[in-house]
Amino acid sequence: MKTFTSTFALSLALCAAAGATAQTRSAVPAPAADTVLLSETTDGDYIVRRFIVQSRDDADYSIRYQINLATLNTGLNGNPQELDGLNAFVDDLVKDTLRRVCAVTITGYASPDGPLKFNEALAAKRASDFKAYVDRKYDFSNKYKVTVHSVAENWEACRALVAQSSMPDRQSVLNIIDGKQSPCQKEAALKKMPAAWNCLKNNVLPKMRRVELTIGYGAGNIVEQRTMIPRPAPQPQPAQPAEPYVVVDEQVNGLIVEMPGEHEYGKEMREESREMKKEAKAAERRARKEAREAQKIVRQQERTAQKIARKEAKAAKKAEKAARKTYEELEKM
Repeated sequence: MKTFTSTFALSLALCAAAGATAQTRSAVPAPAADTVLLSETTDGDYIVRRFIVQSRDDADYSIRYQINLATLNTGLNGNPQELDGLNAFVDDLVKDTLRRVCAVTITGYASPDGPLKFNEALAAKRASDFKAYVDRKYDFSNKYKVTVHSVAENWEACRALVAQSSMPDRQSVLNIIDGKQSPCQKEAALKKMPAAWNCLKNNVLPKMRRVELTIGYGAGNIVEQRTMIPRPAPQPQPAQPAEPYVVVDEQVNGLIVEMPGEHEYGKEMREESREMKKEAKAAERRARKEAREAQKIVRQQERTAQKIARKEAKAAKKAEKAARKTYEELEKM
């Protein structure tokens, strides 16, 4: 006895299932989490969406400079990662139609060791040098409002870094920083403690020789996104079998079905490879973003600790002044 199985009906069912799957894909990308959809209309071949951007987190980058120098060294410790992150950010900035930069701030810093006037000039030169770098590479000044600042750090600014470290004679170093001596006298006193000074020179002060770049986003901006409506691809016509049926021997277990041709199989493999590459790139971008956010949190904590240290120093100074005044009044009595 022979069994006859039609391959035409089976091929038609497979094509119909593939078409149903393709129709479930979204034609327009979903909005970002910090945006609200205001309206969605159709304009010819385009879907037009209007959003209001509720908020955007600032992007911060910190670039180190060598001692007494105001020329960028892209290979200096930590700089390759920060510059790669900045480069990836700018690339994403071009692709993100909903992202609007409202300001770019560049601040140059100098560590407290050395003469104050020299450090002030050095911090300003570092800010100018990095501004020239981003203008040359990204044309920032012609695209955005770029503001440049400079800060010559004092010894109180490194108090938080010292307090968090395990340097030798840490408490003695903190006492000198909190004291009422001039900056030059504090530096001289610290240099008389060789082990502590070497730790300051190698681990603390290099972190203060830097330029910080902050990119700020506007909030409340209404933006428009235009996306071309994708046209459905023509459904492939089922191949006509050479014979009206396929003869299947009764001794063979299972069914004989039509397999995709070499061209269709290669196309499926290429599409799968592209999807895998997209997922890998998305994971890499998320990892870079998480690393930048972690660095931002650390810098915010350092700045907060520095502010607290300055307030404590001012409060101590005020209390000492009040005590001295009280003592003088008691002597007069």
